[in-house]
Amino acid sequence: MSFNIPNTFTAGTKARADKVNENFTSIQDEINKQTENINAVKEDLDYVKKEILDDFIAEAEIITKTNKSKFCINYANVADDGKTPDILSFDESILSFKVGGTYPVLTATNAYGDSETFEYIDNVDITGYADGNYNIFLTLEGNIELLNTKIIKSPKAPVNIVIDDVWLMTLEPWAGYKFNGLSWVEFEDIPLGSLTVLNGKITEVSNYTFNTQYLDADCNFITRKGRENLSRRFESEWFNMTPKGVYTFEHNLNIDPLHYRARIVSRITSNYSEFVIGDIIETVYSNFAGNQQDTEVGLVLKFTKNAVTIGAGNSSFHCGNDLGVYGYNYMPRTSVEHKIIITEDIN
Repeated sequence: MSFNIPNTFTAGTKARADKVNENFTSIQDEINKQTENINAVKEDLDYVKKEILDDFIAEAEIITKTNKSKFCINYANVADDGKTPDILSFDESILSFKVGGTYPVLTATNAYGDSETFEYIDNVDITGYADGNYNIFLTLEGNIELLNTKIIKSPKAPVNIVIDDVWLMTLEPWAGYKFNGLSWVEFEDIPLGSLTVLNGKITEVSNYTFNTQYLDADCNFITRKGRENLSRRFESEWFNMTPKGVYTFEHNLNIDPLHYRARIVSRITSNYSEFVIGDIIETVYSNFAGNQQDTEVGLVLKFTKNAVTIGAGNSSFHCGNDLGVYGYNYMPRTSVEHKIIITEDIN
């Protein structure tokens, strides 16, 4: 960028005051112009940074709502390997969090499906805490709770419990509870990890795996590259496959059809033989029930980048299970409902 002064002067000649003032005015105008340009660039940079952060948060919230991952961290900082959770840090008696600033925001969802995104979490001073192991919980208001307690994931209420034990009821609708010494009360906090206190100082911290649910061992936090931190997972609502037909489930994961991992989990809806309502099973939907017209194999999956289609055949039964003392047991379709879980195989 060039700038031309309007008047030039030759050595040995007199300079007219109006010409000199015109030069000064021109220089001042150029300085003002460049200052305005610099301020405009700064405003643009501030806007871009804000837009990027807003998009980052919005994307995290969309991912959380789409994947419906509960009682866990959905989106947060990871280590240099691009997949290991890395939220917690400590210095003697101070617990700190790698959230916001130079680190990604953190998105968390409680057992009831309520989600929040955090740009910062305050440090915690553990001075005065007794020696022992503590689970670290995050409230939806952004506060941290340390509980010297167990976390139990099960469909039925656990036994042999003590005050402040936390129970995640892994049965639809999901719920979280904390034992108050007399009964279970609702609990909305989300576990981040754990720490160990010895002689009044933190000696170790451990991050919990992101995005983990009891239904599928393959649904842990997955990233495609570096610190992109996108969780690639879809979980449908419970559905029936009672009539013969086609069932399609759309998602936004954009998965190569060659890289799908799909699992259909089933749940008992009415007591049948040794099964009771709420039992989680995996039927695989293969069928054979003797010489009957409706005994064809009953399930085929078709994958596209953003949808899974299930073709359900004629059979009235899921499968003939050899259950030991019960022998073969043909379970009717009407006694079962299903949930499909999709993840991406990036290996």
